[in-house]
Order: sequence, then structure tokens, then C-alpha cells
Amino acid sequence: MKKVRDSKFEILRIISMIFIVISHYSLWGKWNDANKFKYLVYQPLGQIGVCVFVLISGYFLSSRVLSAKDGWRRANKLWLKTLVYSWIIFIAVISTMEFKNISITTILTAIFPVVFGEYWFITEFIILMLFVPILNQMLVSLNKKELKYYIGIIVFGSTILPLFIKNLRPFGDMNSAIAIIAVYLIAGYIKKYNIKLSKLISWSMFLGGIVIELLSIFILKNYDAKMIHFTYGFIPLISAIGLFNVGISMKSFHNKFINYIASSVLAAYLITENPLLRMWLWNKFLHISKLQNYNYLLFLLYGMVISILLVLLCCLIDKIYEKIEAIVVAKKLGK
Repeated sequence: MKKVRDSKFEILRIISMIFIVISHYSLWGKWNDANKFKYLVYQPLGQIGVCVFVLISGYFLSSRVLSAKDGWRRANKLWLKTLVYSWIIFIAVISTMEFKNISITTILTAIFPVVFGEYWFITEFIILMLFVPILNQMLVSLNKKELKYYIGIIVFGSTILPLFIKNLRPFGDMNSAIAIIAVYLIAGYIKKYNIKLSKLISWSMFLGGIVIELLSIFILKNYDAKMIHFTYGFIPLISAIGLFNVGISMKSFHNKFINYIASSVLAAYLITENPLLRMWLWNKFLHISKLQNYNYLLFLLYGMVISILLVLLCCLIDKIYEKIEAIVVAKKLGK
């Protein structure tokens, strides 16, 4: 019998993707430099959404006994879906838009999106899936003190140190696979020891992190290269842990529509964040940059509405993809 997913986690998954999409709404608009910090108000939500997405995966996968083959199957499934979406978008874009002097790198990135890092998160998440079996063994074999020690080292080296010492990144930058692994291990730790924070602490962590991130954008508004530096790494991780704990504290429930949408939510990232599509989507199709000439409340409201609609639309597109995939698999099995 197929296990029914708890909708409190699935709605959290949907929220995490809305956060990611709405952060790109702020990030990719061609805003006037003088007021750029004003329109980056949603940008801090992106990395929070990424961390929440990984926390959910870690919470459910970390307690399972998985083999290297299981890890490869999970990675391969995501790899294949990424290839299909990248190829379809590439073909559609070069067929319908004017492309002048398209580079070999752009073509290779579209054909081999995972290898060339077309989507940074997908590449890092696939690496995570490959290492999940050994990470789960680590979570089982180490005691509480040892886990805290190693998680602390990884979190410090991947999400704190790069904030203050630019050239000292022992585990890569704050979007590296090791940073994603740190989030996964935290989720596993929360699951293993049934860690539950009070609602007050959880909400304080979530909202406090956002406030700190927005303050960093405002304070560094005259330093364009550093403006969103503090919206990555440790601060959004803390905020995400707070939001995740809010989700854990909710009563379990089941809603077919929520679960139906949540299972395809990653498609919203694969479609809207495709490098060949994103600037056209936000600036030529949705014309979000024009909003800076209107009321700021309209900018905020439009961002929320359009991001939710984009996530829902992309999920429906993914359902079509799943139907076609099922037909192809059925034909292969029939042979």
C-alpha cells in the first residue's frame, strides 16, 4: 500500500518553491540602481526556500537504509528530468527568439545542464543524492555529541566563514554541495533526536533572519557586489530552520490537491530559472521592471500573485511531462 504523504510537509514544500520563485522576481528585474535595494525585498526568501526544500528531503530520507544504487536511482531520475526540461527549453528558445552569436558554452550548458551547472541547485542536489546513503550511515553511527561536532565544522566552513573572509572557503562557496549536505545533516539530526522548538523561537528565527537579511541589503545598498552577500549562508539557514520547525509543529493532515501540486513543484525551478528563459520571462513577458514606476504595494502584491501562479502553472506542465514519461516507460516494458 502506497504511503500517503503528510500534507503539512507538502504545503511547506510548495511554500519553499514560491519563496524561490518570488526571490527571482526581485533578483532578475532590471531595477534602477538608485532604488535597487527597495526592489530586492523578496530576494532573501530564495535561499530560505532552498534550505527548507533540503530540510524536508533530509527529514524523510535520513532515517532510511539506502544503498549506493538507491542514491544513484534518485540522482538519475532528477538528472533525466533536468535534461528533458533543458533540451525542450533550448529548442523552443532558439526556434522562436533571435539569437545572435550564441556561444558554444551556452549550447553545451543547455545540452549537459547538470555537468555544466546550468542550475546550480540541481547539480548540488544530485551530488547530495549520490552521497545520501553514506550520510545516513553517518547519522546512524555517530552519537549526539559527535554529530553536533561534525555538523558544526561543516556549517562553519561552508556557511559562516565565507561571509567574512571572501577568499577562505575550505568547502567551496555558500552554494556548494557541502553547504547543501550541511542542511541535510541538520534535518537528519532534528529527525533522529526529535528536536522540536517552541513556536515563539521558531517564528523568531524565521522572521529575525529575514529582518537581518533585509538590513544587510539596506546597509550595503551602495556596495552592489556585496548587497545580497548576507542573504546566503548561515542567516537564511537559521531562518529556514525556524520555518521548518513551524511546519513540524503543525497538526498532520491530508489534502489531495496540496499533495498533487507538491509532487511536481521542482518543475517551477527548472522552468523559470533556466538561464535562456529567465530574463525574457521576467522582463519581456511579465515586464516586472515597469512596476518601479507605479505604487510599491502593487510591486509587492504582483510579486506574490505572479509567483504563486507560475508555480501552479509549472506544476501542471510537469504533470503532462509525467504522463508522457509514464507512456514511454509502459511502451518500453511492453517490448
